[in-house]
Amino acid sequence: MSMHEGPALFDEAARDAFYQRLFPIYERNFGSVAAGPQHVVQMTHDSLNEQRSAEQLAMLEIAVGEPLRGKRMLEVGSGIGLTTSVARKKFGIEAYGIEPGDDEYEGSLKLSYDILKAAGVDAEAVRYGVGEAIPFPDDHFDVVYSTNVLEHVNVPPKVLAEIVRVLKPGGVAQIVVPNYGSWWEGHYGILWLPHLPAWLGKLYVRALGRDPDFIDTLQLVSRGKVERWIAPLGPRIDILGWGTDVWEERVTGLGFSEYSALGRLKSILRIFHKLRVVPLLIKVGKLLHWETPIILTFRKKPAAPASGL
Repeated sequence: MSMHEGPALFDEAARDAFYQRLFPIYERNFGSVAAGPQHVVQMTHDSLNEQRSAEQLAMLEIAVGEPLRGKRMLEVGSGIGLTTSVARKKFGIEAYGIEPGDDEYEGSLKLSYDILKAAGVDAEAVRYGVGEAIPFPDDHFDVVYSTNVLEHVNVPPKVLAEIVRVLKPGGVAQIVVPNYGSWWEGHYGILWLPHLPAWLGKLYVRALGRDPDFIDTLQLVSRGKVERWIAPLGPRIDILGWGTDVWEERVTGLGFSEYSALGRLKSILRIFHKLRVVPLLIKVGKLLHWETPIILTFRKKPAAPASGL
């Protein structure tokens, strides 16, 4: 048994009760977006899957280059608080989260408090907040983590600047975000034309019988856009990676978990394997930045020493 394994944070009865509360939230917000009722069911189960959170944190540990135990971490967009709970109880991290809890997230913040309580975690671990105004002081966290959030925020450059602000010098941040310069759209669970403009994307999803208005809630993130957003922060950070190696490994080995609609994506990739065109896919994909998701990892540069007189 690894150091991150152990008893579940809560029993099946509690998990089922949380499912019954979370499913209507997802059905209300994603029922007309998802690939069908079963997609919403799977989204709900995945959000309550401790193993998924543990996999994300293990990947973060690899990026940081050392165990996260004892480090102070912030999760920007902590959802229902499960990853923050797993971080505390199974990784020994002093983890905190912020979550807006309104609009499409309405109900998730209240649910997160109950999940924290059931897991034996202080409710203060998750706070109301948005990425554009993180409610913590400067230079406060060893690690900042965010997954599938940047595409939903109002002002991505401000969120990235805030992440750098609260990160300690020498600390590491990892932002995982869908790449709309690639071929997959995970919210709808569909193939996507790289760099498709929003207006054309709305026509496309409408033709598939899905809600086109959801497109208006998204930042259609691409590698180029993130590079532009983060350029003003360049003097303060060292970029450690963009997730290209992870993407190549997943496409080549098909070793990724089938959360949400990723089982459909894996089936498509198996066709490329049968056609023996994966090496070409990787070569072209690296050139055109098809890596998905984007996994931006950077380290905040140490403070410059004060100059003497």
